[in-house]
Amino acid sequence: MPRFKSRLLPLFLLIALSQAREAAAQRANDNALAAAEDAFGTSVGNESVGLYGAGMARGFSPVEAGNVRIEGLYFDQKTGLGSQILRGSTVRVGVTAQAYPFPAPTGIADYRLRLPGDKVVHSVVAGVGPYDFATLDVVSQIPLVDSKLGLVAGASITHDAPREWVADSITLTGGALMHWRPSDIMNVTGFWSRAETRDQEVRPVIYTNGTLPPRFDRSAYFSQEWADMETRDTNFGVISTIAPSSEWTIRAGVFRSYASVPENHVIAFRLTTPDGAATIDALKDPPTYSGSYSGEVRLSRRFIEGDRAHTFHIAVRARDARRTFGGADTEILGPGRLAIFEPFPEPAFVFGPQKKDVVKQGTAGVSYGVNWLGVGEFSAGLQKTHYTREQMPLGGAVLTKNTSTPWLYNATAALYPAKSLVVYAGYTRGLEASSVAPDNATNRGEALPANITRQVDAGIRYEFGPTLRMVAGLFDVSKPFLDRDATNLFRPVGRIRNRGVEASVTGTPLPDLTVVAGAVLIQSRVSGLTVDNGLIGKVPPGVWSRVLSLSVQYGPKSWNGWSLEADADNRGDYFADRRNTYKVPSETMVNLGARYRFEIGESPATLRLRVENINNDYNWHVHAPAGGWFHAQARRRYSARLSVDF
Repeated sequence: MPRFKSRLLPLFLLIALSQAREAAAQRANDNALAAAEDAFGTSVGNESVGLYGAGMARGFSPVEAGNVRIEGLYFDQKTGLGSQILRGSTVRVGVTAQAYPFPAPTGIADYRLRLPGDKVVHSVVAGVGPYDFATLDVVSQIPLVDSKLGLVAGASITHDAPREWVADSITLTGGALMHWRPSDIMNVTGFWSRAETRDQEVRPVIYTNGTLPPRFDRSAYFSQEWADMETRDTNFGVISTIAPSSEWTIRAGVFRSYASVPENHVIAFRLTTPDGAATIDALKDPPTYSGSYSGEVRLSRRFIEGDRAHTFHIAVRARDARRTFGGADTEILGPGRLAIFEPFPEPAFVFGPQKKDVVKQGTAGVSYGVNWLGVGEFSAGLQKTHYTREQMPLGGAVLTKNTSTPWLYNATAALYPAKSLVVYAGYTRGLEASSVAPDNATNRGEALPANITRQVDAGIRYEFGPTLRMVAGLFDVSKPFLDRDATNLFRPVGRIRNRGVEASVTGTPLPDLTVVAGAVLIQSRVSGLTVDNGLIGKVPPGVWSRVLSLSVQYGPKSWNGWSLEADADNRGDYFADRRNTYKVPSETMVNLGARYRFEIGESPATLRLRVENINNDYNWHVHAPAGGWFHAQARRRYSARLSVDF
């Protein structure tokens, strides 16, 4: 198995810095907390802050629902974008989502690309921790033709051995982005990223029979050395903007995203007892694949009429997504115990037939918005979508076909009763992708048809001053609820409704003090025959009832580049099983850190030190849907990152 020794990082870094010279900062100044406009989810580089992320917002996943954008354009994401080309991301909900012509019910995750500047900058990020994790990431920004053509390219190698997740793995990533401005009215951006993970030994998953698992030594290895996962992920695309005048704009994006998994295992501790005894199963998949072509073309016209700015959009979106799945074989290895390494010989797995899933969707829409100076904003959109999903044996004829052609619509309004106050409200009806059937379902890996989702939200935004602002709102999101039925088939069995209150306070209340604070309270309820018949409880598993988040950073100039940071998250308890018989308790996670901004020669640099879970809290995370498997929360951990631009 390959190894990437963390002690080599200083050597690589010294070699890179031997050619240092004056440079503009590219990644040395990355700071998600300072960049956050609200507490609803912001990432910059490898940092993130806020209540939500691309994988979870208001109790649902924007990525899973298909609500992902790249620079505002529709993107059917199948795997993560490389850090070499990605500047960061923002989760848009509530008032922040109203700027989009066609908002989505479960929020929008919008990725921002790392565009080249007008100076040559080479960035090196070297890191160690947590645990045996080590990484070296190098990205170059190179202007090729002044103000016309620029390149961003880079690569990284990561040795990951955090114990709670996997025993050992090597990940290689690379990416490149070209930004071209042939004229003042046109620009074109093309990008590509690739990631390969090798020799990733999978972490065990834990199933119980109506209780939480017992605590165990979280540093222990108790998987199987032959149980590896290998992944190969690729994204590429082109975005173009043409603005022939101040009134007209054409934007278009075409994207390709695909993930292949040549090898995958699952090591499951089944029917785990309170003393840690269990039956160990091993599951192996044949090679699987998930890929998509997607894109959007949008024509916009904006014109001014006195105090009113009018904007019209006509947009067409499409995707063609294909998957191969199924065919896994499960073998019983024997009895075992949590945190005790018990090696078993690799079984002779026999794969079954695989299936193919094809989704095609096209959507055309129109949108109108008006911004009335000093009065407010209003927007409305109407879309017609055509969705088809076919499932068939690999190489065989179509077995099932689902077709849906709904009308989708939205309307938002915001009023300005005072200079510092905004009152907003909105309604959205969308068609969103569904979850994939979990490992413990008969139809494991199957992606169900898209479903109608509805959202109503309202709230206020208030600016206490030029550097401090607050957002508070209510939301109500409903969609079909997917679960295992009485025959263990994963399918729609009712409807889920998440209602809640969310709030954000961000800014600098005192000189040199930056604060990002957020709170969300969610009431999640399920209705339908399965609840009425007592087959499942009325509260879905895996949804926190409460999330409170506070991140602060303080660094006066007198500290000569040093700053301190702290963040704390409190999450309420939630049901761990579908029958609502036991809960995962609430938890509070506290992290501390420091930054030191300095120069190496004439090159800007930042050293970031972190201690996470300083109180070494022990808790469990359950993987929904359908009250799935457990893994233990990571123990106390330390990390250091050095970023240098030269």
